[in-house]
Amino acid sequence: MAAHDPRHHRSFHLLPEGTPVTAIVDDPDFTEITDNGETYTMYRIVRFTHEALLHPDGWTHLANVVRLDVPVLGVALLQIADRTILQERVFLTHVEP
Repeated sequence: MAAHDPRHHRSFHLLPEGTPVTAIVDDPDFTEITDNGETYTMYRIVRFTHEALLHPDGWTHLANVVRLDVPVLGVALLQIADRTILQERVFLTHVEP
């Protein structure tokens, strides 16, 4: 993995595989807004994989996600407070043919 891979930052800690999404957020669906507010992409959290403790960029969780409009898998850096996603950054990892 590349040095910039967010999963290898020392502040991320692995969560148990069976951690329910609803244990961390009220709504597993979120919208990523890109291109200066011109592109809206809907994602759904499939599984939380890591929790961040004192991450220097303010991220609190890492999750596996899927786009809702096309079959695309990804990983999302998330900032969550009070069971609500405040900020996100999605990295697409796989596109189905």
